[in-house]
Amino acid sequence: MKIAKSLFLVAVMLPLASINAHETGTISGKIISPTNKPLDRVSVALVGTQTGSYTNEKGLYSISDVKTGEYILEATAIGFKTFRKTIIVEANKTTIVDITLYETPLELNEIVVKGAGLKKRNRTETVSTINLLSLKELSLSNPFEILNQVPGVEIGAYNQGGVADVFIMRGFNGGGHSGEAAIEIDGVSLNEGESHSDGYADVNSIIPLNISKVDVYKGPSSALFGRFGMAGTLAFETRKGGEYQDLSLKGGSYETFDAQVALGNPIEIGEKTLETNFAAQLFRTNGFTENSKFFKGNLNARVGYQLTDATDIALTLMGYSGNWNGPGYIPTEQFNDKHRRFDQAINAENDGGSKVFASERFDINHTFNDNLRLLVFGYAVQQDFQRFAKFGFNPGGQTEYFATRNVYATGANLNGQNAIGATEVNWISGIEYFNENTDYERWNTSNRVRNGLSENRLYKLNSFAVFGQAEFDISPYFRPTIGLRYDVYNGNMEILDPGVTYENKPLNDLSHISPKFGFRSTLIEGFDFRVNISNGFSLPSGSYRYNKDTDLDPSEIWQYEAGLEYNHSDKLSLNLTGFILNSTKEINETAPGSGVFINAGKTQRSGLEFGIKAQPVKRLNFNGSLTYFKTEITKNQDQSIVGKELSNVPKTITTASVDYTFNSGFGARLNVRDVGKWASGIENFFYYGGYTRTDAKLFYNFAKTSPYKGQLFIEINNMFDEHYSTFAYDNGGPADGQAYSVAAPRNISIGVSYNF
Repeated sequence: MKIAKSLFLVAVMLPLASINAHETGTISGKIISPTNKPLDRVSVALVGTQTGSYTNEKGLYSISDVKTGEYILEATAIGFKTFRKTIIVEANKTTIVDITLYETPLELNEIVVKGAGLKKRNRTETVSTINLLSLKELSLSNPFEILNQVPGVEIGAYNQGGVADVFIMRGFNGGGHSGEAAIEIDGVSLNEGESHSDGYADVNSIIPLNISKVDVYKGPSSALFGRFGMAGTLAFETRKGGEYQDLSLKGGSYETFDAQVALGNPIEIGEKTLETNFAAQLFRTNGFTENSKFFKGNLNARVGYQLTDATDIALTLMGYSGNWNGPGYIPTEQFNDKHRRFDQAINAENDGGSKVFASERFDINHTFNDNLRLLVFGYAVQQDFQRFAKFGFNPGGQTEYFATRNVYATGANLNGQNAIGATEVNWISGIEYFNENTDYERWNTSNRVRNGLSENRLYKLNSFAVFGQAEFDISPYFRPTIGLRYDVYNGNMEILDPGVTYENKPLNDLSHISPKFGFRSTLIEGFDFRVNISNGFSLPSGSYRYNKDTDLDPSEIWQYEAGLEYNHSDKLSLNLTGFILNSTKEINETAPGSGVFINAGKTQRSGLEFGIKAQPVKRLNFNGSLTYFKTEITKNQDQSIVGKELSNVPKTITTASVDYTFNSGFGARLNVRDVGKWASGIENFFYYGGYTRTDAKLFYNFAKTSPYKGQLFIEINNMFDEHYSTFAYDNGGPADGQAYSVAAPRNISIGVSYNF
């Protein structure tokens, strides 16, 4: 009924207006490969102008409001020959230019990030890619909102200001907060070893408007990524090069305001070009609950220069500062009381925190010949992180965590494209070194006033990794991929706790080898089958890994997955994936950031992910997904929890999105998301029933049928004012009940994005 009401509302509100034509024309078309596959993220530009666009996942592009005249149209993409054609744009007409791009398998000189030389059409693992054009359509304030576009992923928002949220993927419930997913931006790891919780990763430092794409890897399927990648990896990439001036302004309920700018400007220096990119963000909100103000500012800059025809260098800088208040988690009685559900928790104190983050990365890239390119990098991270938090509903008990963290990392990747007889081989090999030093203090506090130091620790963690992955394009029916990764760790923990004799505890000798194997087969044109078997790991949690007597090995996981993909032109694409993940020696945190862990022993996660994209008629798009999870503790010393479900993993996640754009540029989008019930604790005492949420967006595209030029929009979030929680956990057993992170009620925002 809610879906029907939503569709009716959109139909009523859609304007049927048209605008007067100008003395301009439009260029549009589709770009495909020789095998008729649509190519996404292809840059399409008019040579000598600042006008251009990118193809979407269906290979379509559109450039509107082009002044009449003669132009050279250029299409470029990594791994393909550049296409150029002279065209004439006439007033009030659309010039159709369909393009076929031919691969140049030995051209690597444009690779600037790890893994870019591997080909999308040969992927055996499950990877969802969201590109620049899709990101512009979403008008994001938080990068995590991207995950709503990925089948089988649910964001468990804590709604605690600048505290990193969690996301559920492949049956793991701790991605982003408890270290079950790897997150990196341009190769800089955001996962923190000891600062807040093992693997904590804060994406607040990423500016959404500056993201060129994000690859979401499911499970430990790629040799490119190691620790923290049990559930998968989010690999963000920022814009590099190009000429653009993008602005986004957004404001709405709870005095929320978000301003973002992204600039790209090539500067000619003699016969060379200095590529410059800059982005900034300011965000503030009073929040929809008591004591939930949040303010943050971001800066991102990159400078790239080609020293010679074979060598280029780049410097990338990122900076973030944020401070916030946190309302805490509320008990069941308060959650069910409509007059108190947006108040702070019982006996809550002035929770919140602050963070300052900076990173610097330097790259040197050298092309030896047409089939060999070397990427050498080094980066550093500096941050201070402070959080005041309280768990439970009794008086007192607030704690302050304060950590100063410094990271130094370096490495090199060698990318190659060769041939063994008639078989094309794309490969990458690499080495990485990582050094992390954390000065960690924990204080007993009351309303942010320190009452006494309880912990003072110095952590040093070093890691070294060697990896390699290769794709063999033997035939359309058999394209195997093999990968191998070796990680080794060492370090120590210095204990300087008050009243405790100084101790220096070395890290256990920890290492792990992770093999990967898979193959892909094109059974008929547009219909692919793929299989992937991969191994991953995580280190023992907390101080356990610094105890030689425990002799703990890394927790190990094996993933088995098989999938079918079908693509029919730009009208229909389907994908179905089945997976099983078996893990050993798994440790689960009872509540986010509590520091209390439970040994879950051996576990199994299995499920199905189904996704569909369809365009039944021009400019009408439908996207949907359905995911089913089954989780189980299969072996544990505590027999009472064997056979229990893993906590905070919904049984089902269902999404549906439909949008339509009129010729006039007006349009609407409707999104419906249904999340099934989940167990809120490892003993399965309680379940939370899930929720259904509906969002709507009305918009006007300045470039008529494409948001590339810019967009005016109104967003109505939680349109039917659903009362629900995005995160609920067992607060200690049957007597203590559940704790909830209440979600936002109905709210509205308006905004504009524009490409000057």
